[in-house]
Formats: sequence, structure tokens, C-alpha cells
Amino acid sequence: MKKIFATAMLFASLLSCRKEDKSPVVYTDLKISSIWPDNGAGSIVVTVNGRNFSSNIGEDLVQFNGVKGTIISATTTELQVVTPDQVTTGAVTLTVKDKTVTGPVFTYKMADTATANYVITTYAGAGTSGYLDGAADIAQFKAPEGVAMDKLGNIIVADRDNNVIRKITPRGEVSTIAGTGTAGYADGPGNAAMFKSPFKVAIDNDNNIIVADRDNFKIRKVTPDGVVSTIAGSTGGFADGSGSSAKFAQPLDVAVDAIGNIYVADNTNHRIRKVTPSGTVSTLAGSGTAGYADGTGTAAMFKNPSGLTLDNSGNIIVADRINNLVRKVTPDGIVTTVAGTTAAGTSDGPAASATFNNPYGVVVDADGNIYVADLTSALIRKITPDGAVTTIAGSGSGFADGLSTTAKFNQPTDVTIDADGNILVADLTNRRVRMIKPVR
Repeated sequence: MKKIFATAMLFASLLSCRKEDKSPVVYTDLKISSIWPDNGAGSIVVTVNGRNFSSNIGEDLVQFNGVKGTIISATTTELQVVTPDQVTTGAVTLTVKDKTVTGPVFTYKMADTATANYVITTYAGAGTSGYLDGAADIAQFKAPEGVAMDKLGNIIVADRDNNVIRKITPRGEVSTIAGTGTAGYADGPGNAAMFKSPFKVAIDNDNNIIVADRDNFKIRKVTPDGVVSTIAGSTGGFADGSGSSAKFAQPLDVAVDAIGNIYVADNTNHRIRKVTPSGTVSTLAGSGTAGYADGTGTAAMFKNPSGLTLDNSGNIIVADRINNLVRKVTPDGIVTTVAGTTAAGTSDGPAASATFNNPYGVVVDADGNIYVADLTSALIRKITPDGAVTTIAGSGSGFADGLSTTAKFNQPTDVTIDADGNILVADLTNRRVRMIKPVR
């Protein structure tokens, strides 16, 4: 009897030890079962299927013929990987911790640049509505309305319906810079400051974030340390003046020039406003009546200007949304039309005959090309310095990563450009920040 009891106790002890075993998982059954597509050029998205991958992007390493690819999403059975710029034909290998396996061969194939010059990936956002900081693939946004690049390569996001300003680092970590997540108005440290539908943002020379705080009718500033202050604005309305004596009506976007002047797309005032570094607000262009007219200063007319950026000569480029136009305002207030006909549409071609459908956000690259987030058409458009309009990405409303001819956006609201020439898109209804990368 004692012998039976001792044996039972030993067996129970062994079971207990197994239950308490905290040793790390060893990826002994790692396998790549397939890749798709199995051919193509650099900077395209390849799906790697298999088993026992790590869902932590940082623990997976995928190489194409020995050259590292960029993993943009990971589960235990599927990886989404962007091929290296200079990809060559060779086997795909996967390393998870200290285990490496070899998969199928990826065959280099020159891109069909006549139809697909870009590849679109998800840069950050799980796609579900919410408010969650963390790694790019699990972070949640509620309404990423505006995007801008800061001086350190971070993407600054105005998360409108969460009433916060967020940051995405180059490593893909999402954090909150300022705002409590509750709509309101308060200056102060980032974790105590409050916004009310912050729409779009710009970065000044000192790496301060300038915010168009729409429903507070104010222009705000967030320092690199996260301290929030109000530059100008009070209650909704229209008034030029200094600081809190000035009034805006739904300021939607801002741009900052080299000497610190802030330009404001004052949406329902149908004007472009200017705020000097000392906080004095004046009207640069627009009569205040919704309409369409080129001209100088208050002789010009806009209809719900919604997006702003500066070109390489210091001119203000305006997404004149309801007019379906892209306009230009010189520093002296002279307004001309860059592209569009006022008719809603998606026609490419010469600037004078091309059509847009609610152009909402704009950015200019180093070569003077203007990129447009064309809201209702769910397309990203390009206007060259010589006036040719093309569609660079999008194939109708929805969500899909991939080549520019098949990718989909859902209400793209803003665009910015990183140091490598990649275009970042605030994809509002998809609740993601997307990247458009040239195929090189």
C-alpha cells in the first residue's frame, strides 16, 4: 500500500512540474508552405504562408536570396512582406529566433511600370475603430484625419474622433503625444490637454506640431515635449486680429512657412488665413462667400478649402474641396487654379481638363509634384509641374493593399511624404495610415 501511495505521489509531482514548466517555446516545426506571388519586382507585397511563425514582427526575419524584406504584418501562419528594392531571384528564408527554414524560390521579374509604379501597404492601424497605442499592427485609430512628417522621421497623426495627437515612430510604435481621448478644450501638458476634433497638422522648423483644432475654432501648438498652447482663435465666427480676438469657422488644415507664418484653411469661412509668429491673424485670400473666382486677396473665392501645403517656392497649394479644384495662392495673395474644372470626376489628363471629386489633402514633393488625397473617388492623384494629372494609387472605395492598380482606399483625407519619397496616407474610414512606395 505504501509503495502504491509513493508511486502516486511521484506521478503527481511529475505532473506538477510539467504544469509549472515556464521554458520558452522552441520553434522546432517552423515551415514555409507557400509564397504568393512567387515572382515580381522590388517593393511589392508577398504573402508567406506556413506554420509556427511568430506574431511579433520583431522576432521574424524574412530574406529574399539573402536580402532582408520588410515585414508589415505577422500571425503564426501568415506574414505580409515587402520585397527588398533590389530583389533578385533566389530562395525565401525565414528565421524565427534561432531556427531558420528555406521556402520556395522567388523569381525576379521586372515590374510593369506602365500599369503599376507603386505598391501600397498598411503602415499602422489594425483597421478596427478604437484607441490603442502599441505596435503598428495592433494599434487602433478612430478617425486618422491628418498626417505630417516631423524632423525626426516620425509620422504625426491627428486622430480626430479620439481627440488626440498620435505619433508613429520609424520602428512602427504608436503613442499618444497630447490629448486625453475626451473632447474638450484645455492647454497644458500633453496628458492633460484637450482637443475637440483636431483635423490636420503641420510641423514648424522647431519641430512643434501645429494643429487645426476644428471644433474648438482654434490653432494650437504642441511642443516636442508635448506641452499644448493656443496660438490664435476664440469662438466660432470670422474676425481678424491678434490671438484670442481672432475667430475661425472650422479650421481644417494648416501649413507653416520657413519664417513661422501659419496658413489656415478656414473651411466654412471660405478663406485662407495667415497667422504671424506673434499670433496676428489676417485674411490672405477669399471673399468669405462660397464660390469660384481667381484673383487677388478678397476678390478670389473658394468653396470649403480643406487642405493646405507649401510648394518649393513658398506658394500655398489649396485643396478647394467643394469646387473640385487644386488652387495656388502666392505669399502676396494672388489666387490661380492649378488643376480641375469644378465638375466632380476622376478624369486624368491635362490640368485644365482633369477632374477631381472632393480633393481633401495635398502635399508637394522635392521635384514640385503635387499629390492629392481625392476623398470621394478614393484615389491618390498626382499633378506634375507641367500640369499633367494622373492617378497613382487606388481602384475604388474599399480596403486592399497591393499594387497601385488594385489597392483600395476608403476616404483618404490627407497625404505627406517621408525622406525616402514614400507617400503616407490618412485612410480615414479604413482607420489606417497607409504607405505608397515607388517601385524602383
